[in-house]
Amino acid sequence: MAKKKYKNIKLEQDELKPIAIGAFESRKKTSIGIFIILTLFTLVVIFLPQISEIVNEYLNPATQTPNNPNNPTPDNPDEPIDPEPNVNETFYDYVANLSIEREDITVSAINIDSTNSTITYSITNNTNSYQDLEELNYYIEIYNSERTLLERVKLASPSISDDTTSMVIAGGATQSFTRRVASTSAITEGYIVLVQKTTDDYPEVTLTGNSEGTATLVCTNAHESVTYSFENSKLKQVTSIVEYLATDVNYNSIYNSYQTLSNNYNRTNGITSNLFMNANGFNITTIVNLEEASRTYIFNADSFKLDTEPKVVSFEMEAQGFSCN
Repeated sequence: MAKKKYKNIKLEQDELKPIAIGAFESRKKTSIGIFIILTLFTLVVIFLPQISEIVNEYLNPATQTPNNPNNPTPDNPDEPIDPEPNVNETFYDYVANLSIEREDITVSAINIDSTNSTITYSITNNTNSYQDLEELNYYIEIYNSERTLLERVKLASPSISDDTTSMVIAGGATQSFTRRVASTSAITEGYIVLVQKTTDDYPEVTLTGNSEGTATLVCTNAHESVTYSFENSKLKQVTSIVEYLATDVNYNSIYNSYQTLSNNYNRTNGITSNLFMNANGFNITTIVNLEEASRTYIFNADSFKLDTEPKVVSFEMEAQGFSCN
């Protein structure tokens, strides 16, 4: 078997020759780095509360409350805020020639005649333009000394037996009115309230109609009976019957006045009026077709507009001295 041969390798024999196994950085650079780190750490410790606050505001932003100078927060939120006084609830001691002022009108010279059971007053337009009293919808309310309502009088209605009284008043002008009131309302002491209403303030009225939706509301006073005919709660026609006896006070004067009024109604589109004489006196039947006729007054009764609601007719007629059912 042949012998295996080995190759001779020569080893370096240099003794104590240095060998590099690492390197140190500059001592100067190391000192600067340590100083910077210590400085940053010190600053973080000093300003830690401020830093925490900034981080907290960022993570939990506060809800902004708008500044509203028109609605300041009261100093004491538990204390109730007094509402503005309601002029419609102001009671005035009744005295002769009482005057009540509002922004748009002034009602003055208010006088109640207990002998004749009437109320008189004057209305002044406080504006510089024409005003329709019907649209303003003011009422005088009469109360007794215990503040119990006795009667409500609608300002916008004609004077006694005078349907020519204008409901439209020019700017700065004054119009006088005389209205009948119940004898129980003809007080010498008590209170007066001037109130402005809307139809929303009127109590609801339900009429019993037939199968076709036709119903009537009858309003009466001492000498008049007025029937308002509705279709599906919308006013369509008015029928007025006026009756006076020859024994009534001032019969001749009333007859002449009402005869003239009846003739005037007959000349109005949509209205027919007929006067009948009898042994005891006279009566007048007047029919108003609201499909053709405009709103007017038939003697002391308001005809209202086409399609007016029953509650409006009932409330306003009772404020004109009628009883409605």
